[in-house]
Amino acid sequence: MAKHEFGIFETEPEQDKRYDEYCPEKYGCIAIHDDYIEPLLRELSVLETYIHTLSRPGSGLVYYGITLIPPSSLPEFKKIIDLTGRTGLQSLSKKIEEAMQRHKFMIHYRI
Repeated sequence: MAKHEFGIFETEPEQDKRYDEYCPEKYGCIAIHDDYIEPLLRELSVLETYIHTLSRPGSGLVYYGITLIPPSSLPEFKKIIDLTGRTGLQSLSKKIEEAMQRHKFMIHYRI
């Protein structure tokens, strides 16, 4: 099953650290099937994100890798997810809401 996993950083990511390891338990990740995310990649490309490290800005989700999503991008991320109306994305919407309330970065793994 192709999936994406989304979690929340407890502390702000370190500036010079590369986040290359797969550690879903560390971030309390939830899994979302690729069938829900792949159709949204174009819309999600408006999000300001980081690729593996804060020193490498990007946009959207890294389809084959790790994305760091800053708090400033979370409202737009949640809006895009919620506008789909898909029940399979409700857990992701809740996870984004939690990160927004706590002003935390999110992490995304594409598996």
